[in-house]
Amino acid sequence: MVEKFLMKKGQVINAIASDFLKKSVGDKVPSISEYQEDLEVARGTVQNAISYLKSEGAFKLISKGHQGSFISEINYEILQSYALSETVLGTMTLPYSKLYEGLATGIYEEFRNNHIPLNLGYIRGSKERIKAVTSKFYRFAIVSKFAAKQAIHNREPLEVALDFGKNSYLSEHVVVFSSENTDKTIESKKVAIDYNSIDQYLLTEEVVKGKNVQLVEMPGFQILTALRKGIVDVGVWNLDELMDKDYSDLSYSKIKHNQWIDDMTSAVVVVHKDDDSLMAFFNQSVAADKIIEIQEKVKNNEMIPQY
Repeated sequence: MVEKFLMKKGQVINAIASDFLKKSVGDKVPSISEYQEDLEVARGTVQNAISYLKSEGAFKLISKGHQGSFISEINYEILQSYALSETVLGTMTLPYSKLYEGLATGIYEEFRNNHIPLNLGYIRGSKERIKAVTSKFYRFAIVSKFAAKQAIHNREPLEVALDFGKNSYLSEHVVVFSSENTDKTIESKKVAIDYNSIDQYLLTEEVVKGKNVQLVEMPGFQILTALRKGIVDVGVWNLDELMDKDYSDLSYSKIKHNQWIDDMTSAVVVVHKDDDSLMAFFNQSVAADKIIEIQEKVKNNEMIPQY
């Protein structure tokens, strides 16, 4: 019975800390009765949880009589330790380029700075990473801004928590040709396509529109190897990997830029729309500019990637 009570108290502390993470000094806080109704617990449990968080220095309240209570001081670091007490699971693409290595390194560093345990899993294909968040197996995913917009447009229960800006996900996609495809043509050729990558397959469909081609399905990270081995003749892929690794035998042509192609170069963090505590953490405590600074250092070989 005591163990059950302590577990319930811990859950209420977690819920109230998560709610306070979204608030600022001067904000009005819900009444004890409102928390009691919302969390479906006894009044005393709510009072104990608030008293405990106050005693830990998470916040201070000032009462204004019939107007209610307002926040006079707030400590987000302490709130985070209770709202995000378990290891946060996130997912991103396989770090096969220096940009991705830098992104992973920067995110781990920011979580460490905030004393929040993080475990990043690497899942290929933005569709699968988005599915991992919507099904609540993972708390957040890193995808391109374009993939996030597409998912939200398709009514997936997601929100963008952080936007790292243009060229943070990749420099650009290009059309890559096998060494045998010396004339750099697409007509009547075998073209690689990865249906698990929203960006890659939509770009590929755009590139081959109106052309007679044979589409060959494969994971995106295998496209350059398949081009080198002559398994396919053409493939749309990330210029960064082409430059980072020794693929000088493969030629490429650029794709004309527009807004949705530019969105494919921007990395964003998506979370489930119900995950208020993690959304608040990213909004309040994670500095995108610091992550980008670390990414640049890794990209320029000024820092060893750690992820």
